[in-house]
Amino acid sequence: MFGAADDEGADAAAGWERLERAASAAAAALDEWRRRAREAENEVTRLRQELEELTTLGPLPSAEAGDELRRLRAENAVLSSRTAEARKRIGGLLARLSVLEARQ
Repeated sequence: MFGAADDEGADAAAGWERLERAASAAAAALDEWRRRAREAENEVTRLRQELEELTTLGPLPSAEAGDELRRLRAENAVLSSRTAEARKRIGGLLARLSVLEARQ
C-alpha cells in the first residue's frame, strides 16, 4: 500500500535531481559561451583598432602590409561571425534555462 507512494516520491526526487543537474549543466554551458563571446568581442575590438591604425597611416608601405590588412579584415569578419553565433547560442541557452527554471 505504501510502496507505490514511496516509489512515486522516489521517482519525483530523482526527476528533480535530473532537472537540477540539467539546469546546472545549462548554466555552466551558458557561462562558457558568455566567456567565449567576451573573448571574441575583445579580439574583434583589438583587430578593429589595429585595422584603424593601419588605415589611418596613409598609403601602405608594402605589399606585405596590404596582405596583412586583408588578413586582419578576414579575421575580423570571422570573429564577428563567431560572436554573432555565440550570442545566438547564449540566447538559446537562456531560453532553455528559463524553461527549466519554470518547471521547478
